[in-house]
Amino acid sequence: MIRKSNKSGKIGIIHPHLIESGGSEAVALYIAEALKKKYEVILLTAYAAPLEQLNRYYGTSLTSDEVKIIEHPYSIFLRRIKAFDAIQGALFSRFYKKFSDTFDLLISAYNKVHCMNKCIEFVADFSFNDKLRRKYNPPMKGIKALIYGGNFLRKTYLLISRILGGGSKYHFSKKLTVSNSKWTAKIMKEQLGINCRVIYPPVIGEFPEIPWNEKEDGFVYIGRLIPKKGIDFIIKVLEKVRIKGWNIHLHIIGPLENTHYVKYLKNLVKKKGKWIKLEGAKYNEEKQYFLARHKYGISAHTNEPFGISVAEMVKAGCIVWVPDGGGQIEIVNHPDLIFVEIDDAVDKIIAILKDDKKQRILRTHLAKQAEKFTVDKFKKEVKKLVKNYFKNEL
Repeated sequence: MIRKSNKSGKIGIIHPHLIESGGSEAVALYIAEALKKKYEVILLTAYAAPLEQLNRYYGTSLTSDEVKIIEHPYSIFLRRIKAFDAIQGALFSRFYKKFSDTFDLLISAYNKVHCMNKCIEFVADFSFNDKLRRKYNPPMKGIKALIYGGNFLRKTYLLISRILGGGSKYHFSKKLTVSNSKWTAKIMKEQLGINCRVIYPPVIGEFPEIPWNEKEDGFVYIGRLIPKKGIDFIIKVLEKVRIKGWNIHLHIIGPLENTHYVKYLKNLVKKKGKWIKLEGAKYNEEKQYFLARHKYGISAHTNEPFGISVAEMVKAGCIVWVPDGGGQIEIVNHPDLIFVEIDDAVDKIIAILKDDKKQRILRTHLAKQAEKFTVDKFKKEVKKLVKNYFKNEL
């Protein structure tokens, strides 16, 4: 195998799309950032934004001399398709499998991949397994239940996708699997018999330090505006808190896409009054400053494998409440910040709002929690993981 003279090995990092989006893209780019000095690094993707653009969005400093990007030959076509994820994944798997023998190691930054050997896989969610996807996502209704349910049509579609991908099912035994939380690792072990190492994803960006008494007495939700995120649940909770005498407000941050749920939220917010604001999407410094100048955050997505937006709010200095389930409970890691239903959430929020001492204790606790999700910690763990892989110590 031909290598660059001063490199210790050739590593391919697999991700279906490298765009300005979310957590798994950051994982891919910071794996590359961690390994670029010691190894020859190549990013394999269906399509990618320009490297300079990705650096600006994710805070990386990758150059074309350090990292190469190889896109699917039909990348211009694939980036225009907004549906048929399984078909797209199948076409992508045929693409990266052609390169598998040319690498000393392949690293999938987003879930299980169709490669037999020499592979480390970072599991971000359960979209690779239809049974787990249905089990740990809220039940769907209407046309989506027909499309995504466990029916004959869905099974046929997935079978066709596997055939197009050139493989039957994912192979687990000869790979190293890394999960994004202890919760995800537990599910992988219980449901699939796979042992996982846990490496928390990196929370990118620098958040300004704003004195607590200068922050707004408001809550922030940040994430996609889709039903499973439970945004209407959040509104119900905070409306009850307001009825009990607390003059708090809510900012909902996320892309205002042209969907039925976004239209529903717009109508709901209009009915509830000015204490709720749909802010649209916010990125980079604007997002970081916005989060940092608010005291509180909240999530209502049950069974979230990790919850990068929760970690962002914690890193920004917010006191954040989450539902009982998923990796996000590891982020806050405190019983006063974990709720099981609406009234429990209301009671726990009010208990903190009225107690300055508890607020100080929780802020100190969450500041220590935030240290678990730094970019430097992530890069250090990736370097150790790959080093041990090549030393056969895993």
